[in-house]
Amino acid sequence: MPLASFVQAHAAHADWRVALAQSQKQIQTQIEARGLMKGETVPFTLGWCYLSDYYAPRAESILDELRLRMPGVAWVGTAGVGVAASGVEYIDEPALVLMVGAAAA
Repeated sequence: MPLASFVQAHAAHADWRVALAQSQKQIQTQIEARGLMKGETVPFTLGWCYLSDYYAPRAESILDELRLRMPGVAWVGTAGVGVAASGVEYIDEPALVLMVGAAAA
């Protein structure tokens, strides 16, 4: 799988819906840009969702929303006291990190 086969996003907000919407928008923007610039049309089929413990009670709702917004993506993930992404760590605050990639058949 080429290095460019993954895109990631992250956000922090007291309302998980806002953080998810922000992250999902970042993901979509990256996917669209890759399609325009690199001509990539590889379908994203595997997603990772990392939640800070603030969102853990809403994990099922978050998963339901991810499935709705990104059909065809199989999601895995976990929750912890913090999450990290490219150059940022969210410790002891409500945050989430998403990553999607193309799984080889």
